[in-house]
Amino acid sequence: MSVTSPNPDSAHNDVLTSLMDEIRGGSEPALGRLMDLCWPELVRYAASQVGDVDLARDMAQEAFIQVWERRRGWRPRGSARVYLYRIVRHLVIDEKRRRAVRRRWQDRQGRDDAIRGGQAATPADVLDARLLADRFRAAVASLPDRRREVFELVFQRGLSHAEAAAVMNVSAQTVANQMSTALRTVRRAVAADG
Repeated sequence: MSVTSPNPDSAHNDVLTSLMDEIRGGSEPALGRLMDLCWPELVRYAASQVGDVDLARDMAQEAFIQVWERRRGWRPRGSARVYLYRIVRHLVIDEKRRRAVRRRWQDRQGRDDAIRGGQAATPADVLDARLLADRFRAAVASLPDRRREVFELVFQRGLSHAEAAAVMNVSAQTVANQMSTALRTVRRAVAADG
């Protein structure tokens, strides 16, 4: 008769699920224990995706903020560990999108700088650059007040979602939602023809 040893991953998941249940009930010490258990692996995962340990730490912190803010809605449909990784993954995706937008904007700014720097530019290049900058400014100005403030804090000032949330006294999720909508609006306006 063979005796199977208990699965350590299963035991770990049971501990995490138990902690999540305590967190759902409002236990801050349980959140601290969850952070102690999962922080290093979430930071490593995020760092492997974004290539920046400090940013990865911010993402892990943001993940635990979201766990706390969404605690009442959590239901043990799956592994608590998977739930945490999904939150971090979404934060990574958001960061990669922001980087892509910044890169495109910097590329356009670089072209504008080259035009202003006296390099040979056609009148059409100058006009295109001005029209693009005008569309960008108009799109930002057209945003509702809160969304415009989020956009300015995060995109133009470089604050993290958590920092912008603290500045505005709103949740980080509110900042993320407002930022996502603002980016869509600005992208559409900048990409629009004519």
